[in-house]
Amino acid sequence: MRLTKGITGFDAEHLIEQEMRSFQSMVYHLVTSEPRSKLLQFMDDSRAVYMQADIQLDNEQLTILHHRLMPYVAFAMSDKELTFRFLTKPNLHKYFPMRKCLEAEVLNSLLTQDKELHSLSDVEWHYAAYFKSETLGDVMFNYWD
Repeated sequence: MRLTKGITGFDAEHLIEQEMRSFQSMVYHLVTSEPRSKLLQFMDDSRAVYMQADIQLDNEQLTILHHRLMPYVAFAMSDKELTFRFLTKPNLHKYFPMRKCLEAEVLNSLLTQDKELHSLSDVEWHYAAYFKSETLGDVMFNYWD
């Protein structure tokens, strides 16, 4: 997967911000359609490059991330340190129309693997190095403050 300039939230003036209300609607549709599921919370911290929903699904707590500047959705397990263990959940893709649901294999691939493929700006490469971001998921769903 190619990372485009601005995906980190820096040098992103050319990208269009995604709407929290639309993300909330998709998550509500998921939790009202899937048996044994419920919404735990939404988080929309403007310092993060993603919006987040935490849900309970079949006795598993799941984090759903929606990129703030791109129509990308990821599924993960999270901890208190804002680190994510990305998951593949193909059965949930149908709840996020017109969004690309990213697979764990893609998000966990090393950033340096295809470095020439990415079009990140110098500032973005600097922050990726500074915050020791190693994977595509680290860069795409960062909380660089």
